[in-house]
Amino acid sequence: MLAITTAAALALAASQAFAAPAPGTLVARQGYTEDCVTTYSVQSGDRCIDIIDKFNDTFTLEEFYTWNPEVANGCYNLYPGEVVCVGLADTPSQPPACPVPAAPGLVSDCDACHLVVEGDNCYAVTQAAGISLSDFLLWNPSLEAGCTNLLLGYNYCVGVEA
Repeated sequence: MLAITTAAALALAASQAFAAPAPGTLVARQGYTEDCVTTYSVQSGDRCIDIIDKFNDTFTLEEFYTWNPEVANGCYNLYPGEVVCVGLADTPSQPPACPVPAAPGLVSDCDACHLVVEGDNCYAVTQAAGISLSDFLLWNPSLEAGCTNLLLGYNYCVGVEA
């Protein structure tokens, strides 16, 4: 019969329960709310507020923490590849015409978007969409009046429901 001391048993259990994943292994965030219907895979450099912005501010930081209780207040324990909850069944989603990443704060009635590519500027985007610069700025409130902060690789609203 093999005799195991209490200390040895606890050490063995701790090594099994708290073992870190192997390097390069992506692990979904455990513990997000069971009624989550929309998830997001954390990207390198993401902070909680960045994730909220990518979903057009359709939920608050408080909701994000509530849905993801394992995420630390201050959001310092997010890692690329982790999966976090970004929506429940009753959470409004971003406009379907604008896939992620979308510029923060798009108007809710947006129904057409433009993905900014290398060489785009506000003039080129508005001309291609046949809209005025004033409408473009109105529909995309994160843009400065001089339109100098257009983000490469982000979707911007170029049309709204009539």
